[in-house]
Amino acid sequence: MKNFSNIKPAIIEIANVILKEHNLRVYEVNNFVDFESDVLQILVEDLNQPNKPLDFDALTAVNEKLSIAMDEFDSIKEPYMLEIASAGIEKPIRDFEEMLKAIGQYICVELQAAIKNLTTFEGILVDFNNQTEEFKLEFFVKGQKKKALFKWADIKTVRYAVKF
Repeated sequence: MKNFSNIKPAIIEIANVILKEHNLRVYEVNNFVDFESDVLQILVEDLNQPNKPLDFDALTAVNEKLSIAMDEFDSIKEPYMLEIASAGIEKPIRDFEEMLKAIGQYICVELQAAIKNLTTFEGILVDFNNQTEEFKLEFFVKGQKKKALFKWADIKTVRYAVKF
């Protein structure tokens, strides 16, 4: 789409109105070419529990409603394929607010500097201390429960993770 960056905010707004009816929200909107077709991709997540697995029936229902809404949206002139999908179970946590929503979830965090000789941790994000501005992560090393405290600024990358 030639004007994608200009119309992206409107697409997000239209999509969120429909998604909210199903307790969902936009995680990300992308535009790319796949097999010579222009694709408008809307990745969604649960409104209250960002890492909650999404129901296929819910995605099907919002796909139909979003398809109709996008057909009525005059700003898209070129033909395109619409793809509605879950943002995924191991999606990145992109900002401080998303990190706060991840409290209670199993995550993988890579820090810029080592804590306890480790830079990468997988565990449950259990708390955020407003006074110290530190997150608390509980994890296991060789069967022993450990904890790490770190600030948002200490994070190199962070994402949701799957516990095996």
